[in-house]
This record gives sequence, C-alpha cells and structure tokens, in this order.
Amino acid sequence: MKKTTLGKTTAAMLTTIMMLNGSPMVSAYSGTIEGEKTTTFEKYLVMDKDANVPNASFTYSISAGTPTNDILAGVDANKVTMEGVDTETANTITYKPNDTTSSDANNKIKNFNSSTQKYALKKATLDFSQCQFQQPGIYRYVLTELGVNQAITNDEATTRTIDVYVENAEGNSLKIAGYVLHSGTGSNKSQGYTNNYDTSDLTFRKEVSGNQASHDKYFKFTVNITGAKANTVYNVDLTNADSTVNGHTNPTTLTVGTNGTVSADYYLKHGQEIKVEGIAKDSKYNVTEDNDGYSSKAASVENYNDPTSGTIVSSDLKTSYLNEKTGTIPTGVIISVAPFAAITLFAVAGMVTIKMSKKRKTNED
Repeated sequence: MKKTTLGKTTAAMLTTIMMLNGSPMVSAYSGTIEGEKTTTFEKYLVMDKDANVPNASFTYSISAGTPTNDILAGVDANKVTMEGVDTETANTITYKPNDTTSSDANNKIKNFNSSTQKYALKKATLDFSQCQFQQPGIYRYVLTELGVNQAITNDEATTRTIDVYVENAEGNSLKIAGYVLHSGTGSNKSQGYTNNYDTSDLTFRKEVSGNQASHDKYFKFTVNITGAKANTVYNVDLTNADSTVNGHTNPTTLTVGTNGTVSADYYLKHGQEIKVEGIAKDSKYNVTEDNDGYSSKAASVENYNDPTSGTIVSSDLKTSYLNEKTGTIPTGVIISVAPFAAITLFAVAGMVTIKMSKKRKTNED
C-alpha cells in the first residue's frame, strides 16, 4: 500500500489531537476533503509452478479502529468502498484458473522461491472520499479478510490496520495527506495479504515383466479425482507417454465438474507414465487399470509405490501397476526333433555325395 509523504504540519496536527482528547469536538471545517482519497492494497496467491490458479474468493470488511492518545477512531467506516477488483461481488477478491501468474523475484513475498513457485497478484482500491473528517489527525481503520478455500492457507494475520493522515488544507478544508498499512494491529508496515495454495502432483506408471509379456501392448488406465473444487483445471504431463493410442487421445488437461469430480482414461505401455499436476490437498484420487489377462500388482514398481487410491497430501505421489505374463516351454521338443533332423541332414549329405560321384565318373568317361 502506498504512503503519501506527510507535510511538516504532522507535528502540529498531533498536538491538536492531544489538546482535543477528552474535549467536545467543535469543527470549523467545511467538510470538504482534498488530497489523495484512495489507497490500494495487494493480495498474493502463491502456488507451485505446476499448479493452475484455483477458484477462490476472499471478502473484506472495514471497521473503526481503537483510538489511543495519538490516534482517532476511523469515522464513517461503513462508507469506505472497495473498488478495482475484477469480481461480481462487492468487497470481494476472486481468483480463477485463467488468471495471469508470475515467477519474477518479489521481495514482498516472504520465503518466495522463484525457481519452484509462482503467484497470482490482485490489487484492490479503498475509497475514503465519503468519510466526513472533522479535524486534522490520524484516523485508524481495520481491514479484515475472510475466506475459507480448499487447500489455501490464509495469511498469518487476517487483519490490517490502516492509518489515514488528515491535515489542514488551504481555506476552510482538510486533506488526506497519506496512508500507512500495518500488519495486524502492530506497527510493521505491510503491502497487503499473502495466501498459499497447497497442491501436489500424481504420477502413475506402467511396467510389465515375464517371458510372455509384450512391451508394445497398451493398457487402459482410469484416473478419478473427487472432493475437488468445481471448475479446477489440472495440467497433465504426457512427456513420458504417447499423446494418441489407437485413435484414443490421452487428455492434456482435466477440468473438475460441478459435482467436484473428474475422470479420464489413459493408455500406457511398458515404461510409460502420466503426471497429473497441481491437485489440491485433501482431494481424493483413485487409479485403476484393465490388466487384459495379465496378472497385476498395484504399487509394485520401485520408487512408484504410493497407494493407487487415497488422499492428496502436501507431497507428490507416485504409484504404478506391474503386470506379469509368463509361459512354460514344453520339455523334450528339441530332443524329439533332433534325431529326425540328423537323419535328414545325413540323407542330404548322401545325395550330394552320390551326385558328385556320378558327375566325376561322367567326366572321366
């Protein structure tokens, strides 16, 4: 949030406040307010680079702060409006999957890792033009954020303190000289709010083994995700799989329906895998396979041994199916064939010898 540089009249303004503290307030001002009548605050939603922006919303309220010896309670708090936010609901900030994100280094975000994270930024404007300030002073307001969204951790402090600096202007009027936003009710300055979106990736892999197992055979997988936020979009990484198999296209994105579920089929052969990215924590998942006559073992591949169904946690999950197909070669086949092969070989050799002998005798004659 920006702060307008305060004029030299601040000291005199504070003196006036202290003189008036406890005394009936008599205003000689016309009620006209000049200066900067709006201020902004920022809201960051931080997530993994693999995740899409979720559907999430946060609402805000403004109330009068607690007065102190040097601070006045904010006046007309119910007349402060919030503008400049792309939402259909008043005093609300909304995030959607198509929102722009950035990974640029930003020292405003605590512990932000630009190599693994990105953020979606929203800015809201608070308008104090309808507040009827009656005297110079520092007026305190409290901004409160509310919102419960799946897998989103709210800022460690849901309130921000806004101090509005009002001083004398030319003529019989007052002006807003500046704003300062504090974290919580303390004295630390703040730019706004930061929330974190907790997601993980789900990878499922296909491997086959056995002397009768085909490495070129495709197996059908079905992945189901439930308990998710409607309209959430997941990217699917097909780097280690085929995009199209026998006319079937393996989907590259999945969109959660209005009932909070999404299901899709994928085809994989030996050594291939699929990764569904950015699934919100506490969503449920289930990966099944059509083994097509092979014996099947779930979660049996080394390093891909997480359960094939369960709950998304705060770490990536890797699961798999190992299919086996073996056959027994009949014993004695080579032995029983060998004598006949030997007889045939000798017969051919004999015929060649006789033919060569006849040819030699003819040449001699």
